[in-house]
Amino acid sequence: MTTAFEKVKSYLRNQKVYSTLRKNPILLKFNQHYRNKAESQKRESVHTYGLESLKLAKDAFHEIKRDFWLDWGTLLGAVREKGFIGHDADIDVGTFFTGNEDANKLEQAMKKRGFIKTREFWMDEKMLEETYVYKGVNLDVFYYYPGKAKDQIHCFAAEEGEHRIYEEYSDRTLVTRLTVERITSTFTGTKEIDFKGEKFTIPENEDQYLRGYYGPTYMVKNEKWDWSAKKERDILPFQDNTRAILYKK
Repeated sequence: MTTAFEKVKSYLRNQKVYSTLRKNPILLKFNQHYRNKAESQKRESVHTYGLESLKLAKDAFHEIKRDFWLDWGTLLGAVREKGFIGHDADIDVGTFFTGNEDANKLEQAMKKRGFIKTREFWMDEKMLEETYVYKGVNLDVFYYYPGKAKDQIHCFAAEEGEHRIYEEYSDRTLVTRLTVERITSTFTGTKEIDFKGEKFTIPENEDQYLRGYYGPTYMVKNEKWDWSAKKERDILPFQDNTRAILYKK
């Protein structure tokens, strides 16, 4: 259910004064309290139902005959801690984009297993990322595309940016004119590992893969690590070809 606070945030964004009000210390304090509580609840859900949600996602991918691998923080936890990272608030998996029809098949397979779709991100009418929720666990699916060089792949991340526009509907929020970052990885294939007593797939060059995301010290815990603080980021030139849909519960 959309909270009153989220509705106010959406309204202020559309009025293009949200960035100014964020500087207000009272609003900032309220916003941080809300975020901290929400993040704490999501972390608890990951550690309680994360493995169950991953197993169900694995079944869904198997049903549509598509491969996937543990990605981002979930991969980092599997390699570094043999479990979920203590401060991780979601689960990440990667898969290759093989068409919007296959993405739709995945959605149906996920919903059949109790997942609720909450978010999707598009560019050039192609699915780039989507989020499902199961028992409070946010599971992000990142779609990868081939890069220009051998063993190079890309995924994409959306940010609000200065051009974004919000449109409110009864069942969703539509965000258009987003800023997009292209994230490049070296990917040589996959291999299977044991993760919390179950078999899951990860990139076979996991050390190189994780260094590309988190740097050479990725085996050192850093709860304050921030992707947006990276010095080198591949932000694409703005084009009016993006949209994100946030589904209301």
